[in-house]
Amino acid sequence: MNDLQNKFVEYLAGFQECCVESCMAEHRCEDEEIRKMLNEVTYDMTVAVMELIDGYSGYSSDKHDIINTVTGERLKENPFIELHDVLDGRMKT
Repeated sequence: MNDLQNKFVEYLAGFQECCVESCMAEHRCEDEEIRKMLNEVTYDMTVAVMELIDGYSGYSSDKHDIINTVTGERLKENPFIELHDVLDGRMKT
């Protein structure tokens, strides 16, 4: 994966961690089973959105991409990646 792709996936992983921690703090919860459940649901949701972009959803088989409007760089190119495939091992499940 190139630098843009790595940064994007790392951002998603950081966003997941921030959301889970925020939810746990808001509800004053320290239960590790709840943390695991929140990690799973946020992971599943992120994969579903990436599948939508990749064209593997019930919504549409159209393939989409994310483009940096300043540089014109396409997230899924150089090298080509399927976004939903690169989340394993990078986000908590």
